[in-house]
Amino acid sequence: MTGINAVYTDTANCQDCYRCVRACPVKAISVIGRQARIQPELCVQCGTCVRECPQGAKKIRSDKDKAKELIASGQSVAASVAPSFAAVYSGSLANRLPSLLRGLGFKYVSETAEGANYITARSFEKDQKGTICTACPAVVNYIEKYTPQFADELIPIVSPMIAHGRLLKQRYKNCAVVFIGPCAAKKMEITRPENTDATDCVITFQELDEWLKDEGVDVENTVESGFDHVHNPGDARLFPLEGGMLTAGGIKNSADSENLKITGAENFISFLADKDNVIGRGYVEPLFCKGGCIGGPAFPGGKMLFERRKNIIDYWKSTRDNETNTEPRNQIQDKADFKEHSANLPPVSENTINKIFAQTGKTDPALQLNCEACGYRTCEENAIAIARGLAEPEMCLPYMRRLAQQRTDRIIDTTPNGVVIVDSDLRMIKMNPAFQKMFMCNNGILGRRVSYLVNAEGFEKLQLGAVGASDKVESIQMKYGIRYHEILYALRDEGQYVGIYSDISKLKFDREQLDVVKAQTLLHAREFLDHQIRFAQEMAHYLGKSTAQSEEIAKRLIALYEGSEESE
Repeated sequence: MTGINAVYTDTANCQDCYRCVRACPVKAISVIGRQARIQPELCVQCGTCVRECPQGAKKIRSDKDKAKELIASGQSVAASVAPSFAAVYSGSLANRLPSLLRGLGFKYVSETAEGANYITARSFEKDQKGTICTACPAVVNYIEKYTPQFADELIPIVSPMIAHGRLLKQRYKNCAVVFIGPCAAKKMEITRPENTDATDCVITFQELDEWLKDEGVDVENTVESGFDHVHNPGDARLFPLEGGMLTAGGIKNSADSENLKITGAENFISFLADKDNVIGRGYVEPLFCKGGCIGGPAFPGGKMLFERRKNIIDYWKSTRDNETNTEPRNQIQDKADFKEHSANLPPVSENTINKIFAQTGKTDPALQLNCEACGYRTCEENAIAIARGLAEPEMCLPYMRRLAQQRTDRIIDTTPNGVVIVDSDLRMIKMNPAFQKMFMCNNGILGRRVSYLVNAEGFEKLQLGAVGASDKVESIQMKYGIRYHEILYALRDEGQYVGIYSDISKLKFDREQLDVVKAQTLLHAREFLDHQIRFAQEMAHYLGKSTAQSEEIAKRLIALYEGSEESE
């Protein structure tokens, strides 16, 4: 068996989005250096993060090669197929699955529902201790790690997979057993010391699909065949559904019953939060995945939860009247010993939490937004995770936004250039100290139009979109005896305009700076001339003489500067 944990992070694909942290019901994921990693000692192996990760960075460890090695060794290998198989391999494909598996080299192919039938009878015997069903390994992991006070409430019977593995090894001497299902937690369940004799390898339905593709199996043209059954699984084929075990055991689980069926991590954890829910009631059948095993993390895609449920029920109906038991049921070792395996999370003092709040600027309760952007439900939970080394302060998006804003404000406030920001109506909304000093003003004039202090021509061009693709204006202007260089640009998404100013009143122009002034003067003169000519064409009978004079002035102005350039 490769690796330690059944679920791991492919760090190359991890994109620092914290979705896995938000989804993990036990917060078993640490984020260090912006990489999310699963902490095995905290993980309950539910695989929720695998299903939720949008980048595919969370993965279930593949044991497909281990299964292939068992078959290649020449040993007889039996396939134990989880009852949720019908959710994927539905209709006629369900009847071809045994042939497909035999084609891969499995000598025996049997439904795990046979083991489910066995443990149902044992779990609901009158003298049996406990009230919480233990078919789901993620449920067992959660109670052992996070609510060990309820360990005695677990029915001390092994899961269907373990029971079926032992039944198969008893029936087919010296065979190995490979379990096939939708569950990540099963991969770790078989490594428990008390279970190592039962099942040798676990692969998922996704791994099985990959295996069939590896071998180039023609699924559509494979002949139908039956499973190798000794005992009729019967209603145990409903195990993947909410309340399936209770139904198989004939236990009432309607709304008015003391018995409960629970699916989904959030619902199960909420149930355990109140001791009165657990102690002194009827049977409880919890499944960690929402909707039951049909919501497991290792299903091939393409089918909705309700379609999977229908497929399970259809298969159950099609098989329940067609089988009979062929021999008495043998007894196996079915007792389980559930113990505390505490996650050992160190306590975090209130003083430590307050220090982290001070570090992230949250000493004011109004700034403790509990927005969950970091993946934790509250700011306090995030602070506790930081104290335990499972999270970083940078995971808090409001904190990072405030930090970025403070840095931006600091840069603007300390730059020697004047900076002004105006809104879509060209009214000033922010100015830095250098701008106030340059134009001898203060924040008291905020809200006035920018033309109150500077020439607004450039801003107006930006406002009208008349500056072309550059969306920037640069010029040298003069107002109130101040000669200044300005660079203006638009923040289109925000509907704002930014002006950056340098005081050049005391500077002597070099050749390049004079070229800028001349070019601007020529441009203004040409604009003036064009305007006058257009106006004259429309109003010639009124302004003929005036236009001729204006044209002469403009031409002289242009000639003045052009002649100056030639002489230089």
